[in-house]
Amino acid sequence: MTQSTVTIECNATTATGLVSGTPVMTLAGEMPVECLSAGDRLVTGSGARALVAVRSTVLPKTRLVCISPSALGIDQPEEDMRVMPDQGIHIRDWRAKALKGFPEAIIPAQELVDGEYIRFETAFGTRIYTLEFERAEVIYAGSVKLTCAPALINA
Repeated sequence: MTQSTVTIECNATTATGLVSGTPVMTLAGEMPVECLSAGDRLVTGSGARALVAVRSTVLPKTRLVCISPSALGIDQPEEDMRVMPDQGIHIRDWRAKALKGFPEAIIPAQELVDGEYIRFETAFGTRIYTLEFERAEVIYAGSVKLTCAPALINA
C-alpha cells in the first residue's frame, strides 16, 4: 500500500481521532491506523468503504480518554484504547439509555469517563490519525465502534 498521509505539526487540539497503534478493521484484517492510506477499504457499519483521506497530526501535549479492556462490553476494547475526548463512540447498552435516552447512541468519549475504567490521561508528542470517508461512517477499531466524519471539501 502506498502512503498518502498528510502530516500537520501543530499545537492545536484535534477534536477527534485515533492514537497511533490503534487497530482498525479493514477488508484485509486488523491493521494499525498508521498503516492506512487513502483508498484502503475499511469494514464499516454500512459495509466496506474506501478511505478518502488519512490526516495525521502531532500534538505536543494533549488530553486523551483511555478506555480499559472490556469497559464497553466483552472484549470492547480488547486492550487499553486511547482516543481524543470528542471521538464519537457507538454505544448500545445502559449507558446510551442513561446518557441519551435511547437504546443506542453516538457518545463522545469524554462523556463516558468514570475515572476508573474510562479515564482522562495527559499525553505528550501524540500522533493522532483522522480517517475521512465520503460520508460519515462507523468503523471498528479495537473491537469498538467509532464514528468518522466525511471528508472536508475545499471550495
